[in-house]
Amino acid sequence: MKEEVETGVGFITRLVNRHERLDKRQVERFGEQLTAILCERFSKHWYPETPLKGQAYRCIRINRRHQVDDSLLKACRDCGLKYSELALPREITIWIDPGEVSCRLGENNRFFTVKSEESRSGKATPETETSDYHSESPSECSSEDEWLTKPPPEASGLSKTPLGRKNKQQAAQYFYMPAPLWVPYPPSMVSYVPAYHPLTLYYVDIASKPPVARKPNPNLVKRLTKRASKA
Repeated sequence: MKEEVETGVGFITRLVNRHERLDKRQVERFGEQLTAILCERFSKHWYPETPLKGQAYRCIRINRRHQVDDSLLKACRDCGLKYSELALPREITIWIDPGEVSCRLGENNRFFTVKSEESRSGKATPETETSDYHSESPSECSSEDEWLTKPPPEASGLSKTPLGRKNKQQAAQYFYMPAPLWVPYPPSMVSYVPAYHPLTLYYVDIASKPPVARKPNPNLVKRLTKRASKA
């Protein structure tokens, strides 16, 4: 248990001192106090045969709802540091389990395995060297804004199996496709609309009788002849 606790505390101290603004002796003192506090805290909740048992109790979690961890706060008081001086990421979750220490930066990001100091110095086995690259240097995680996105709504409690930690298979995604809606109407609401057919006109050419030729009026002819002669 002490080995896993020291690995987790070492990762936290590297995060705390990533900007090198604190005194080195204070950081070491903080790590010693935190190691003692976590060992006492986990002593009755450590199950090597079933690592998942008690995982929620051994979790160090900081987010928007829980901005202060009790163990970190107690270690700060014992070594004379202010909790705000730690400058930890706004959202971080650390699982200290038998045989493995994992971390997740942000509520909706993937977890990664934290390496110990020996494995980081090159003494680790090939299996541990294939650990996620995020645990190599905490200074690469100094800008938590790069890791944090809008977190989803959180549950009331912390599940023993964290999101994406033990189950590496991505959950299936379902998309809602609205189906067409058919609204039944009662028979009384259905009415018949009269349809007007177009009116077709037919032109019938009926042959009319030819006009009757009229005979010229002899009196009219005489008057017209007299007028023409006078002119």
